[in-house]
Amino acid sequence: MGFKNTFNFSGKSNRGDFWFFFLFFLIAYLCVWILDELFFDVTVDLNDLPLMTFMPLGYIDPEVGLIVLLFRPVMVVPSMSATIRRLHDVGKSGWWSILWIFPLPILGWFWLVPLLLRPTKDSARAVE
Repeated sequence: MGFKNTFNFSGKSNRGDFWFFFLFFLIAYLCVWILDELFFDVTVDLNDLPLMTFMPLGYIDPEVGLIVLLFRPVMVVPSMSATIRRLHDVGKSGWWSILWIFPLPILGWFWLVPLLLRPTKDSARAVE
């Protein structure tokens, strides 16, 4: 469902749909990263690029090859739309998805992940 609704930022996504998409994202990223490490040379050091301090996985592996460098931007829109739809499902504004990267990438996750784990809210979309 994550790719089917890539450009749908106004709908809702239940817990199962979101977390299966997130699991797919992690497995796909791991596969891409392994291929990149085994078969390609380091293309870029993420620390040399502007605003890369906001890229969470840049802390773990800042030196990446071409495949990882291409995978990350391709997955931004599907990941953000899935997160926004999930937040709508729990009655929050999609703007909370900014916590993936601001104020600091990993610190925002401590607030965002519990929101994404909440059960579906029965009422109409609330904006907090």
